[in-house]
Amino acid sequence: MKFNYKLQRLCGAYYGNPTTVDAYGGSGKGTGSNVLFTSDGDTLLSSVSNRVQVLDLKTHAVRTLPVEARSNIKCMALSPNDTLLLVVDVQSYAMIINFVRGVVLHRFKFKRKVRCAVFSPCGQYIAVTQGKHIQVWFAPNHMRKEFSPLILHRTYTGQSNDTIHIEWSSDSSVIVACSRDGTARIWSTHTTRDYLPVTLSGHKTPVVGAYFAYSQDHSRIDSCYTVSQDGALVTWKPDYGDKVSGASKEDIDLPPAENDFEAQMDDAVDFFTGGGKAPLAKAFSALDDTKSQAHQLVGCAWKHDSRHYFNQNGATIMAATYNPKSQLLALGFSTGVFGIYEMPSVANIHTLSIGSSQRIQSCVLNDSGEWLALGCPTSQQLLVWEWRSETYVLKQRGHAYGMRCMAYSPDGVVVCTGGEDGKIKLWNASSGFCYVTMEQSHQAPVTSVCFAKPSVVLSASLDGTVRAHDLNRYRTFRTLTTPTPVQFLSLAVDPSGEIVTAGSMDPFHIYAWNLQTGKLLDIYTGHSGPVCSLDFQSSGGTLASASWDGTVKLWDLYKGNVPTESLQHTSDVVCVAYRPDGKEVCSGTIGGLLSFWDVENAKLKYEIDGRRDIAG
Repeated sequence: MKFNYKLQRLCGAYYGNPTTVDAYGGSGKGTGSNVLFTSDGDTLLSSVSNRVQVLDLKTHAVRTLPVEARSNIKCMALSPNDTLLLVVDVQSYAMIINFVRGVVLHRFKFKRKVRCAVFSPCGQYIAVTQGKHIQVWFAPNHMRKEFSPLILHRTYTGQSNDTIHIEWSSDSSVIVACSRDGTARIWSTHTTRDYLPVTLSGHKTPVVGAYFAYSQDHSRIDSCYTVSQDGALVTWKPDYGDKVSGASKEDIDLPPAENDFEAQMDDAVDFFTGGGKAPLAKAFSALDDTKSQAHQLVGCAWKHDSRHYFNQNGATIMAATYNPKSQLLALGFSTGVFGIYEMPSVANIHTLSIGSSQRIQSCVLNDSGEWLALGCPTSQQLLVWEWRSETYVLKQRGHAYGMRCMAYSPDGVVVCTGGEDGKIKLWNASSGFCYVTMEQSHQAPVTSVCFAKPSVVLSASLDGTVRAHDLNRYRTFRTLTTPTPVQFLSLAVDPSGEIVTAGSMDPFHIYAWNLQTGKLLDIYTGHSGPVCSLDFQSSGGTLASASWDGTVKLWDLYKGNVPTESLQHTSDVVCVAYRPDGKEVCSGTIGGLLSFWDVENAKLKYEIDGRRDIAG
């Protein structure tokens, strides 16, 4: 039997990875990959574990790409035309994905740990960090028929520690990378005559970001900004000397003379390496500078121009981003503070905090520079801030320590989840976004949630209480307790929504309350193990309870506290559910065995062995 089920979206988290250990011995606790904006700036890409979430900020909807990586995602890169998505996990396995269709085109394994990957602005190259080295690969192209979609173009070396960030120039001819050794190094993408790689050394701590600023016509690089973890911003400027962009006809590369061997050799190198930019005839007629930015940097000396410090009470800079169009620099600190600065004056526009101890792992500005996306892996929080209106375009946060339980509302519009943090969240099933978080719900992890009515949700917790919440006013209107302190594991409400039952861990009892009055009606005893699951029959007052003692007991709540039937199993029972018509009950054991029982005769009808399905 074949079912056409397709993954639509992940609910509960929008950024961050659980605790893992990668293939290189590093801990993945509280980590997350970078977040990306599409070229139009309206769609945000975020990774959750080994999946990629796509959030449309205009329509306020979310979808999950139908592909998954081998392990937690470390970094992502999106091509300028939004067609190719490169995803690299913590074990350096990479996937090239057709972003429009959500199809994996190619899988690849990098030999060293990858920390950053960036597409060139022209879309022809992909720069990837490989430990201390940087590799530039030819990006897949439908115009080039190759056996392998990834072809290595060049490997760059020269740094003494791991490279953590890469930035391209606007014409893709220059690349800068910053390292943990406190330096930033600038290379040319193609072989350029007389060009020597430059090392910018002016920091004491690892450099987290290096960015190019351009002249008004974007024809050449005007300066380079480097930001380090200790909050130092250094501005570097190239000394072009007398080389003025488009100043005179003599400054332009004219067609070489027949006897000019060196000029012919330079043009040959540009032709075979792709270093040339535009036809020389066009430059001769328009008197414009056709040299690439790499050619203009030949012979230029980089000089230290200025230095600024961002003092945030000892906080370190964890993430940085720069938008050359709007000339805005955004920084994310380890204390949850983020700041937006106008360059080159370094004037502070905003400095805000998203919460104490909320380490900002990733930040990025969209193409227009209006929206700033922030990712906090410790709290699995994802935010989009519009700095002009000072409002949040998006603010989503998952459960701090994982999700414990969930339940659908009777109308299927709302999904309620309970977490280890004791909070209850309500999610819109159609959009996938959380719209309400009940902060002061419980003092311990929430173990079970269920709906009594479309507007009433019940929650049971290890703190020994069952609470009823009003979804119209978003407040708790009833708290059900027991004579002695217990810890609840399961919860169920009868079809009328009046009787609430909860199973405890120790003692192994089932408690029943009246929801209207809040009074304890009865205590049902008989299990010799924790009661982990409860379910009511749809047609009457029969309750099914599953316990770790290997039994499923059927209780008639109107005939006393003695079970009418006891269904024996060979191992611990972990879940139980009635068929919608109430004539059969299904139980699941810890060994992966599903058993179907006839309710009237209490006889086993058939079994399904799901151990192989559980093992994957």
